[in-house]
Amino acid sequence: MYSSVLSGVLHGLKAEIVHVEVDVGNGLPSFEMSGFLSNEVKEARERVKVAIRNSGYELPPQRIVVNISPADIRKSGTGFDLPIALAILAANGLVDEVNLDKTVVLGELSLDGSINGVRGVLPCVCAAKEEGIEKILIPDINVNEGKIVDSMHVIAADSLRNAVRYINDGIIDNEENATSDKSMFNRCAALDYADIRGQHAAKRATMIAVAGMHNIMYMGPPGSGKTMMAKRIPTIMPDMTFEEKLELTNIYSVAGQLGDCGGLMKERPFRAPYHNVTRSAFFGGGMYPRPGEITLAGKGVLFLDEMTEFKPDILEGLRQPLEDRNITIVRMGRSYTYPADFMLVGAMNPCKCGYYPDRNRCNCSEQEVKRFMGKISMPLWDRFDMCIKTEGISYEQLGDKKHGDCDALDSSYMKQAVDRARAAQIKRFNGRNIMYNSQMGGKEIEEFCRLGKEEEKLIERIFARKHITARGYHKILKTARTIADIEGNDKISSANISEAFYYRGIPEIAIH
Repeated sequence: MYSSVLSGVLHGLKAEIVHVEVDVGNGLPSFEMSGFLSNEVKEARERVKVAIRNSGYELPPQRIVVNISPADIRKSGTGFDLPIALAILAANGLVDEVNLDKTVVLGELSLDGSINGVRGVLPCVCAAKEEGIEKILIPDINVNEGKIVDSMHVIAADSLRNAVRYINDGIIDNEENATSDKSMFNRCAALDYADIRGQHAAKRATMIAVAGMHNIMYMGPPGSGKTMMAKRIPTIMPDMTFEEKLELTNIYSVAGQLGDCGGLMKERPFRAPYHNVTRSAFFGGGMYPRPGEITLAGKGVLFLDEMTEFKPDILEGLRQPLEDRNITIVRMGRSYTYPADFMLVGAMNPCKCGYYPDRNRCNCSEQEVKRFMGKISMPLWDRFDMCIKTEGISYEQLGDKKHGDCDALDSSYMKQAVDRARAAQIKRFNGRNIMYNSQMGGKEIEEFCRLGKEEEKLIERIFARKHITARGYHKILKTARTIADIEGNDKISSANISEAFYYRGIPEIAIH
């Protein structure tokens, strides 16, 4: 007897619908599997046989042949257990195959017949909808993820027996337990920029960087608040649109990092990998490619603390994704393109001991400082829109708890300024494939960053005297555009350009 069940396989960040075909017949008892399968899929034969028996279904000794087509797509993951089991039961007449028609099935089976969660449910649901399929049977732990997509009938099951009961009788025991809550990652709001004493310039630079999603570097002595500054960035980031939430949730679904609650991600990610991270974990890849840190940081922040400690190939490998906002990985004859649309935030000391140019505390020679700064190449420096120095905190600033920070730059105030700038950008880029000032290309800069005669003369002098690259020139204009947006101005002023150039402060010792 022959039976076929629909399922899904991941390819990069998208899924493709595949057919799980089963044929059972007489002959020596065996369980054959084909269809370009990874080892984890091949291991399903033992899980499926035991799960079927422990769910109370007795199968006669028979020859079972399983094929997952099309055979030119590599199948990996554990989500094929449930469709294989249901197809075997259907071929033996224990499941009504008619009710399985036009239903995508995903799920991993435990030996006791319970269904475990799998990664990549959301892209499979999207692929099913594109194919005109309206029903999908998934593990109950993934139900919030499945319900993100509208107009889909999502069936959640916690065991093979319950899945069979639903298919045959339309009854499932835990259907009433399915929750409609689609939110996750409600980050604690305990962090606030009001906690940071002093550092007015660094706070304002951070606010501007977030408003336009500009890359920013913090440089300063140990204990000056660089890491504190970076960790509070999520508290002032603009709210995501639904499209951004869906794209981000899709990435985390493929990576298997949505967690038990699943659901639509509401907050922008903040990724801070340690400096011993491997290349494949950072950029994505592996034997069976998965998104790396630069993709998981999409729509949010990639924070590289102690940036000079990262391996040179990691740092230099950032240059292309920062420009193209995606990365393409080739594995086993197939290419996988992952988005890399993140805001890069770096933090570093100015020298090995951390106190240059304070010669009362720094004993590093000029050559040692140059060698230390040289760990970040000039092409990578050039990709930072802003570089701000954090100064050491005085006792008076640290101990002034009564009056607090005189500049009143707390997270609430900064978030309001960011939202104003974000609203201006939404209006400006309406109908374009651009969301933030940092994403502007040459045409957009020409259109939206027009300068008056005085501003033209100022930036011409800066360009000539400071030997700025073309990329650096454009980044100054983009940053100035964001400053003008925060201030509510349609035109860029000389003051905006001067401030943007000040924030461009790449150390001279790194240039020479």
